[in-house]
Amino acid sequence: MLAPLPGWVHGSITVLLMIALAPPFLQAWARGGLAAGGVIAASRAPRDANGPRASGISELAVAAWAGIAVFIAWRGGALGPALGLAALTLGLALHGLRLFATRLRAAAANDVGPRRSWWPLVPIGVVALAALTALAASDGTWRESPRLFSGLLLGLGAAFLAGLWVVRTRAIPLPALAWILAVGVALNLIATGLWHSDDVYRYEVEGRQILAGQNPYVIPPADPRARALVADAVADRVNHPHMTAIYPPMGLLVEAGVQAVLPGTLGFATLACGGVLAAIVLALALLLRTGAAPGLILAVAWNPVLTVFGSGEAHNDIVMALLVLVALLFAASGRAASALVAATLAVLVKPFAVVVLPALLTRAGWRRWWLVPATAGLLYLPFAAAGMGLFASLLTFGGTMHYHGALDPLVRSLARLVLASDQVEPAVRVVLLAALVGGLAWVWLRRGAAPTPTLAVRLITVLLLCLPTLHPWYLTVVAVLLPFARSWALAVWTATVGVYWLHGIEMLAVGEWIETGWVTTVAHLPAIGLMVFEIFGPPREAREPGKLPFPVGSAHA
Repeated sequence: MLAPLPGWVHGSITVLLMIALAPPFLQAWARGGLAAGGVIAASRAPRDANGPRASGISELAVAAWAGIAVFIAWRGGALGPALGLAALTLGLALHGLRLFATRLRAAAANDVGPRRSWWPLVPIGVVALAALTALAASDGTWRESPRLFSGLLLGLGAAFLAGLWVVRTRAIPLPALAWILAVGVALNLIATGLWHSDDVYRYEVEGRQILAGQNPYVIPPADPRARALVADAVADRVNHPHMTAIYPPMGLLVEAGVQAVLPGTLGFATLACGGVLAAIVLALALLLRTGAAPGLILAVAWNPVLTVFGSGEAHNDIVMALLVLVALLFAASGRAASALVAATLAVLVKPFAVVVLPALLTRAGWRRWWLVPATAGLLYLPFAAAGMGLFASLLTFGGTMHYHGALDPLVRSLARLVLASDQVEPAVRVVLLAALVGGLAWVWLRRGAAPTPTLAVRLITVLLLCLPTLHPWYLTVVAVLLPFARSWALAVWTATVGVYWLHGIEMLAVGEWIETGWVTTVAHLPAIGLMVFEIFGPPREAREPGKLPFPVGSAHA
């Protein structure tokens, strides 16, 4: 069996990475950040260098960091270091891919599912590609043509569900796995032709602010000092420009890093697509690590949430999802402290990941709890001058705004029947918070022997159900963890995100951003109904006992 490269090779690559980052055209913080990333990646060489668990992920991680250095050196005119490091990076990447392919081949051969033909995946994949190609080729955005865009995205979702049914009902051989991955890569590349979300303009402004020494928690995008850093066309398209930074500091640092490496919105589009492709690799590695059927990677590779709202609209939720996957991989590999740090970094991109921390702390031991506040404090420290401004916009967003929530409309409607108008909003927040606490406690107490990824997706699902605002891209973490929840409810939830775009029908009629009640109901009710059935319905045996989890939230797990 192929073995990972020795630690000294990883270290040599890291030294060369630092050399490549040395030219003066790079800013000091970018040199230090990327070099530190290379050191961290190199230091994570597998402990079982010659053992059967070697996956090549460590080699691929170092190659990814070195690849960034190659790109920076090339853009800066340092062609010699770029070419030299590129050759070493390519060799390291190929070795990592060979290791990964060896594990993948063995896992596919050991799949214990029924031996049925996998050919339906071919036409299903073609349909998915056709639907997304038509979507990317359509003029304008969903706001101008909501019915067309929604219909095409729902077609992609239907193909996704059909493909998921195939991989859940039979063994998937290596050729089928290759087809699944090829279609997944193609879908995400095609999706880059979609219109980007308005969020990317805020990302660009905040990234530029940090590079210019401004504190985004103090200076909002509408401030003339911030507007001066970008073109008017960018500044005019920032959503909520009067609000200071909403995201925690890790998200802001990622924005600044992107702007340092590849300025403009193209950098965020590249990050999003690359992030989704990396999520496919990491989710597949986690499947291999946990002994689950590798064919289940289709739940990630073909998922409409990731292709359209990740690679297409370029939302930063994929960064949070990537860090959650990294944390779970660390946990599965016995690196408890690293898992906690990675999960905390995910929280510091978007707070949704906070519910994953208890699952990891239970595995790591609660004595390591201090890693969470220590990591958070370290990242908040450079922005500390903002005081409570660090959380002002986040609290405003979470405390007063609501749109397309799953349970929020029902709670809000009932509150309006019995309370005065000025009491409705506080009451809704209290009820949703109580539902969140109760739901998390219920899942936690009934967790049984559920694997950590399964417990994580259950906890995140409860959180999303209780959010007053639930845009489709908020389901990104659910999508990357879907292979570890044999829930059709979650699959349907992610497959029907196209319903969201039907809000555009009423928007066109009234000329402003507005929520349409029936659209929200149709988007969430089928999935919630299936969740209730899966929780209280009859138990189902996993295809591979001890490997694949029961449905999310199942009382039988």
